[in-house]
Amino acid sequence: MPDVRAFLVLWAQAFNAHDVDKLAALYARDALLYGTSSSKLYSGAEEIRTYFRRTHTVEFEAWRSARLAANLVLVVGNYVFSQSSTDHIAATPARFTFVLSHKDDAWQILHHHSSAAPD
Repeated sequence: MPDVRAFLVLWAQAFNAHDVDKLAALYARDALLYGTSSSKLYSGAEEIRTYFRRTHTVEFEAWRSARLAANLVLVVGNYVFSQSSTDHIAATPARFTFVLSHKDDAWQILHHHSSAAPD
């Protein structure tokens, strides 16, 4: 199975660089996203691009993956979003689910769900 860890590093790097084009390119053309900070279901990479106009950074904590089919993987885990101000860092623990498809030697996100972790 191709390296899921490398894909998560790539996703975090694009997110932390606020590189919306690179981030959107990691999503399939018909991907779905339920983000942490919006109740809207974003459909398709172009609409998902509009969601990622934030100033947060992210760090993956723990995750597990399970193969669903030859080129399909479910990834479930926790990450922490952070936002800095001059005197304070606000951290938001969250949990995520990715469904990844491996095609043409690259992973693409088919489905991404993220929600704040319960206290």
